Amino acid sequence: MRPSLARRPRPNPARAPPPRRSRSQRRRTSRDRTPAPERSEPIRRASGSVCRRCFPAGRGLPFSRRPGVLERRGNVPHSPMRTPKFWPCLAVAVSLGLAPILAQAAPRLPIEDFAREPEAARARLSPNGKYVAFLRPYVGRSMLFVDEIDGKGLVRLDPGEAQLVQGAPKEVVDFQWVSDRRLIITTSVWGAIYGTVAVDRDGRRRVPISGLEDEKMNLQESRLYFYETIARNFSADPMVLMLDRHEATPGSFTRPDVYRINTDVGGGALVAKNPGEVASWAADAKGVVRVGFTSHGALSGVIYREAEDKPWTTLLPLEARPGRMAPVGYDAARNVLFVTSLNATKRRALCTFDLQTKTTSEPILSDPEYDVLPRSSPTAIDGLRLHEAIFSPKDRSLLGLRYFTEAPRVKWFNRSFQEQQRGMDRALPNTVNIPVDLSQDEKRMLWFAFSDQDPGTYYLFDFEKRSLTSIAARMNWIKPAQMSPMLSVKYAARDGLIVHGYLTVPVGHPPKNLPLVVLPHGGPWVRDVWVFDPLVQLLASRGYAVLQMNYRGSVGYGEELYDAAQKEIGGKIQDDIEDAARWAVAAGVADPKRMAIVGASYGGYSALFALGKNPDLYRCGVSIAGVTDWMDIFGDRKHDSDYRAANAHWRQQIGDPETEAERLRAVSPVSFADKILAPVLIIQGKDDRIVPPRQARLMIDALEKAGHPPESLFVPNQGHSLAGSKGRLAIFQALVAFLEKNLGPGVEFTPPQGK
Repeated sequence: MRPSLARRPRPNPARAPPPRRSRSQRRRTSRDRTPAPERSEPIRRASGSVCRRCFPAGRGLPFSRRPGVLERRGNVPHSPMRTPKFWPCLAVAVSLGLAPILAQAAPRLPIEDFAREPEAARARLSPNGKYVAFLRPYVGRSMLFVDEIDGKGLVRLDPGEAQLVQGAPKEVVDFQWVSDRRLIITTSVWGAIYGTVAVDRDGRRRVPISGLEDEKMNLQESRLYFYETIARNFSADPMVLMLDRHEATPGSFTRPDVYRINTDVGGGALVAKNPGEVASWAADAKGVVRVGFTSHGALSGVIYREAEDKPWTTLLPLEARPGRMAPVGYDAARNVLFVTSLNATKRRALCTFDLQTKTTSEPILSDPEYDVLPRSSPTAIDGLRLHEAIFSPKDRSLLGLRYFTEAPRVKWFNRSFQEQQRGMDRALPNTVNIPVDLSQDEKRMLWFAFSDQDPGTYYLFDFEKRSLTSIAARMNWIKPAQMSPMLSVKYAARDGLIVHGYLTVPVGHPPKNLPLVVLPHGGPWVRDVWVFDPLVQLLASRGYAVLQMNYRGSVGYGEELYDAAQKEIGGKIQDDIEDAARWAVAAGVADPKRMAIVGASYGGYSALFALGKNPDLYRCGVSIAGVTDWMDIFGDRKHDSDYRAANAHWRQQIGDPETEAERLRAVSPVSFADKILAPVLIIQGKDDRIVPPRQARLMIDALEKAGHPPESLFVPNQGHSLAGSKGRLAIFQALVAFLEKNLGPGVEFTPPQGK
């Protein structure tokens, strides 16, 4: 198969993007240290009636059961029911306008611009549509703020930050609205989940709900979410349904019970006891748990009850069945289940399951290349899952679906919201526009508009006023025109498997003979996506092309590609990564003498493995929190209760240390450190509990013993991720300095002239 590169369609110049807000219109920065609870001047926003051509009057037709065509994604339109076109060669892509008009070389953008925390993150709309809550930096920590949309100012909510835990303050990592006045907040300490508290939107009446917040578990067990929200009533009643995954109940990590929690006073009552094999639950619009999805290995089934006081009945017994059905949700309005099942090309398609006839429908949304909803769906941007069903807050009917092909997409099954999507795409043609939240009366909707070059802005659309309001930009200091385009690519691995990926080309340069950074993702059971990525854009701003690949094991490309990675660490997964680098050389994208490999977590392992397996392919490599000794990390996790559920998956996918020790040692980089000749930088967070610092020290010792001492950086107060602006800045600075020294400077920074 010939190398191929997708053309990235250019924005429509006839439509100007929304005006940028002035400095006075932006939110206050993290330097503001006013004590909580606090109020500030309301945020000024660009607002007003929008073009009637973008948002015509009328809400459209009621729910339609007719399957529709795939929706247009923001700035990459494509023909109905067809996948985006992949151009046959790079020369064609360049001739069709990939390379913008070059300007003179400009100073490189500050590294700090890419390391800063967003000024607004994870924005969510209150049930009544009058408030927006979001995370933003405050005194170096992530805190929760609530903004009244009509303009009475900001309130910072106190999760108990004055309480120090082992000398460290708490911060907010996630939250949800429970009612118009009440929120639940997930707190963390040292990067570990601490617990959950409930608080009013004005910052008062803080009540512990779970975890160490109510002293029910110790810090060693606090990494996992022991409670998860599955239903909220959105009424004056501050009740919420949560999953109990406490270790005190054997097996409850994967077989949870359901409790109804009163967020005003804390405590809860058991409403659904797990009979033993239920992996997930679904509730109706009134908060009654009605459906349980059972699983055991490759077996699956469904249990159901008509009401809370009715007994559970088995709809589908626990057994292997064609299509490997997986749950999506319960449509209470139509009394049907939405599930995924394998289509003819073994991709997961959306179907309905009739509770009366116990039959699965033909697909109502399907794609021949991509899973509409993968069985594992961690893909998210700013905390918003990109693979998720959208249910009505009124009656829990299915309205639409966020999903991902080569880029994010939205499919609506409701004509009214389909028209709203078209209006958003006409009003904001340069971004992908996806729904975030819908008010309880369905009169206001929060949207997120972003692209590969734009970190994103939150907008509020008012259906009655027909107005679109800019709520907050995530990173308003980033200028999209200075960022680099991310192109969809395909290549054939050595065994013929078609692998998808992304090539980011420094802005102002054609994809030809560039210094290249190969950037395999972590996981390995996740995937890279078409979004704004600060690390990718940092590398591109330094003049390096960046190549990411969704090697076998990545989610979203069908069951066969996912399963093809089983026990292929150090094998075909690594072959896919090597084949990507060689594809870039064959396609003329990369300078074969100036390639580096950089990765984090499993990507860090892949970087070290590649340097040992192909010592002549890369000039240098960087491992960030990479696994270096598989036997050692299995030993660390053996007695850690946080990982008891994960260990079974690791043994199945990676290997069993008791029966496959020899193979696991052979594919561990510490075992072939003497083969690594290129310069290496090892970066490790000192507080990493997923890949502990010992892994980095083992590799450093092995390289020193082999006579090739690496550079290293141990970052204080840093966990496994790149979270935290201070640690992230230190990592980015070390990475850039290392690449400039060993790979050489990249091409000049030449942003295009004009908009």
